Amino acid sequence: MEPSAQLGVSLQRLLEQLGQHEPSQFKSLLRPLSPQGELQHMPATGVKEADGKQLAEILSNRCPSHWVEMVTIQVFDKMNRTDLSERAKDELGGPTQVRGEDVTNPEEAKEVLKGEKPG
Repeated sequence: MEPSAQLGVSLQRLLEQLGQHEPSQFKSLLRPLSPQGELQHMPATGVKEADGKQLAEILSNRCPSHWVEMVTIQVFDKMNRTDLSERAKDELGGPTQVRGEDVTNPEEAKEVLKGEKPG
């Protein structure tokens, strides 16, 4: 399985664990952190109306995998879903290396990734 496809499947399983109103909270926390505004350039309804599977596909296809892994963990932490944050660390990976640097903050990753294409 391709790394982005595997990421999408793992992320989908995690997102399916969210409660009734939590997917909206996840999306609202995620949107401002997207690299180079990737999610801001999509129609708002595309992300807003996406279910867990669709959101996992959007993220794994449009954003760098190391960013998706890192920010997913951080968003779960902000939502006080430490159970999902810990699972994400196990399934997706922990702190990521971007161009040889340990990066644990989405803002750091955005700086390192400026000009880099998803994939």
